[in-house]
Amino acid sequence: MTIAISGNGAAFVVGENAFRVVLVGSWRALTSTRPTAVHDQNVEIHPCADPDVLAPLVHTVRAGWMLAGQQLDDSDIHRMFCRAKAIREDLSLAILGPRRDWRRCERWLRRGCHVYLEDTVEVDRMAEAIRAAERLRINVSDQCFFRILQERSLGPAPHLTQREHEVLDLLRRGLRNRDIAGALHVTENTIEYHMRHLLSKFGARNRLEVVERATALGLA
Repeated sequence: MTIAISGNGAAFVVGENAFRVVLVGSWRALTSTRPTAVHDQNVEIHPCADPDVLAPLVHTVRAGWMLAGQQLDDSDIHRMFCRAKAIREDLSLAILGPRRDWRRCERWLRRGCHVYLEDTVEVDRMAEAIRAAERLRINVSDQCFFRILQERSLGPAPHLTQREHEVLDLLRRGLRNRDIAGALHVTENTIEYHMRHLLSKFGARNRLEVVERATALGLA
């Protein structure tokens, strides 16, 4: 365990396995009242105001992440990340982006960005996302981006009738057609009719795919 001194002279404890992040660009969550180096949930965030000192800073703090803040376009991010990655090959990328720009989120996730969060995110949530991405080896994006990207990959959620919602709910619980018919007080042929409609609406090959796709779209 080590003790780090922030820009305002405050001391904080830093674990040996802390995740070290260099921030380029602005971030409204880090105001002038925050220290130069922010320690939150075993994550250090070191703002870099001058792009010319990015590479030395990445080397000095042994950064594992570069966080691209606001007011940076894609070319800026690409250029800076390449510069930083030349110093540390295993450097990972996190980006802050505007809520409605899901296309940019999709583009950067395809390019290898591991964390993409809304630019209004607070420090603790960013720290949590970086820790999750690092330890679980997954990509993390805000829910507002995830839902749109999910809809694009699965298609828009189909419109279901009230009865189809009821059948789907019972299907999700693992009930067979006979049991669903008994629970809804209808014939088994009626349930088979609804099942055909559910298979068609979700473009599914079987009952399991209906449940999986309905769950992914937030309908089950």
